[in-house]
Amino acid sequence: MSHHFDWPIPGIPGSESQDISDVHCFAGPSDDGGPRTVIGMNVSPQAFQKVDLPWDPGALYELKLDLNDDFVEDITWRFTFSPPDSTGAQYVQVAQLTGADATNRNAHGTIITPPNAPVGEVLCVGDGIKIFAGERLDSFFTDVRVPKRMRDVLPPDAAVQFNPNPDLPGLAPFTDFFAGQLVRLVMVELPAGITGLDPIQCWGSTAILDKGHGVWRQVQRAAGPDVSVVFDNGGAPYLETINSTGPSADLAGRPANPATDPATGVWGTVRDQVATVVKAMGTYGKGKNGQRTPMAYGAFVADTFLPNVLRFTPGTTALWDPWNGVRNGKGLSEELASNFARMVTNTDFTTGLTQQGRLLDHFPYLAPPPGS
Repeated sequence: MSHHFDWPIPGIPGSESQDISDVHCFAGPSDDGGPRTVIGMNVSPQAFQKVDLPWDPGALYELKLDLNDDFVEDITWRFTFSPPDSTGAQYVQVAQLTGADATNRNAHGTIITPPNAPVGEVLCVGDGIKIFAGERLDSFFTDVRVPKRMRDVLPPDAAVQFNPNPDLPGLAPFTDFFAGQLVRLVMVELPAGITGLDPIQCWGSTAILDKGHGVWRQVQRAAGPDVSVVFDNGGAPYLETINSTGPSADLAGRPANPATDPATGVWGTVRDQVATVVKAMGTYGKGKNGQRTPMAYGAFVADTFLPNVLRFTPGTTALWDPWNGVRNGKGLSEELASNFARMVTNTDFTTGLTQQGRLLDHFPYLAPPPGS
């Protein structure tokens, strides 16, 4: 449920194939070169219900890595796919782009995959990099009603049209909506020689070519769970601002006095909508994260969620649970909707669900579909 609500994308037929459902970043097995880091992105969770819908050969599926804390990518791994052949098979090509080219969708970069690399196979390429693109079981698990309820109470007019208290415990009992569902996975596993040992930032994006204007259009961007689609119901400013920009733009609109002054943009949307919820619930001043006012608590959440990246220290245990003070990548066994809801409500909410799906102990970690 990290990013499932903002499709279909207006004006883009078949946009399910560019719909990002999750991004993850965690430690792979260490080797003689030191700790290895895994960055992956799940896309098109609904698309596999459509029998013949392929990877979009006109789309870019990109994994982004920032190495110097400026929230601008220093390395991009760009996955592109051939049109299906007569048997329906597709091939994947991955370009690695560095420096200024990492932000330039017209740059070609260095192709690091062999010619006609088949989808669905692990590829070991140069510099100790592993590559995968293919169909996998969805690793995400939660009750879809939790983020949906959060969306129901978070629009700016929630106080007028809705009850801004989501009453999440009232949804119990909880069931895993995503059990057995399929996603498309793109993933890289990187040695420490590429990531270094200091904290990194990563995120994923998809883009298509606007043929009428001859420019690439970024259609989605994702990192932290639920951030891009719950606030403002995935609409303005999120639909255009989060999905069409890089994370360096996420703090635009943050005022000098974040707990009191008017705010705009994505940052202001998060702050003000969270303030509406914790004011209605009376939880803004509670516990270890309590703040003096609802707006101050909203500012705390906005500063925690934004910029929307996954920050991770190579070689450490991944966990995204910011209400409990941990933002270190994002693994495959965390009930992320609960962790997100705890932040927004300032309560110790949980669905109690755990990872029941099968995971692999080796790259690409997400399990293949049954029977494959």
